[in-house]
Amino acid sequence: MLACMRVAGGMQGKPAWPRWKIMAWLVLATTPGIWFPPVVADDSRAPVVFAAASTAVPLGALAQTFERRNNGHVEFSFAASSTLARQIIHGAPPSLFLSANTQWMDQLDQAGLLVKGSRRALLGNRLALIAHSNRETMVDLAQAASLLAALEGTPLVMADPAHVPAGIYTREALESLSLWNPLQGRLAFVASARAVSVQIARGEAPLGITYASELKGQSALQAAAHIPAEAYSPIRYELALVAPDDDPVARAFYEYLFTEEALAVFAEHGFTRGNQDT
Repeated sequence: MLACMRVAGGMQGKPAWPRWKIMAWLVLATTPGIWFPPVVADDSRAPVVFAAASTAVPLGALAQTFERRNNGHVEFSFAASSTLARQIIHGAPPSLFLSANTQWMDQLDQAGLLVKGSRRALLGNRLALIAHSNRETMVDLAQAASLLAALEGTPLVMADPAHVPAGIYTREALESLSLWNPLQGRLAFVASARAVSVQIARGEAPLGITYASELKGQSALQAAAHIPAEAYSPIRYELALVAPDDDPVARAFYEYLFTEEALAVFAEHGFTRGNQDT
């Protein structure tokens, strides 16, 4: 399973890949239907975008459009925002960072790792209880018994609330709905919002909570319930340039992501605008 994957250095006698390249390969190689550029071991001049795993599909589509129109290539590393932020703090050199949690962006900002004035709200999202599309599952979240019965003795899958933004929002929602305590011992934590939808789509678990955007374009998934927006803090994705700002292609891609065209693509994949209520 994706949640069980760990990376410990490189092969003996060969230089190790940077951790951000390994994380990108692990997330994307195990996710069906995700486009991603080839990962190479040698240095590249292409700017690298560190981005929340939940944004992989629309960013891949937008990068293809951008590259057709511009003389420049963009590479990505997709993972939990917390994982990516820690890599930046420890010296990873992306050109842009798209975070699903403002607190991790705060840490980079306070450490002086962002280009001043470049941090802007880009997207919003919501939470949903998801199930495989071949199940007849509708859950009343006002009743703990309804959720427990739908789980049929199996765990509810969610992103790790210790550090993954989707998990932090999910725990907040479950506590607000008085469901956190009844679910103790019945929760399975995974590495990202995308990992939740992968497990449900593969039939490895009956129910999970993740971003509602994960339902878009996924015929194997359906919403078993939408989590009330008032049950958790607004989900905001922020985009910033990572210092130093010395790559014109990165700056052009940054500006492109705020265009009406790009925002429309994000909307097609279930995201809202960052300045709108979720």
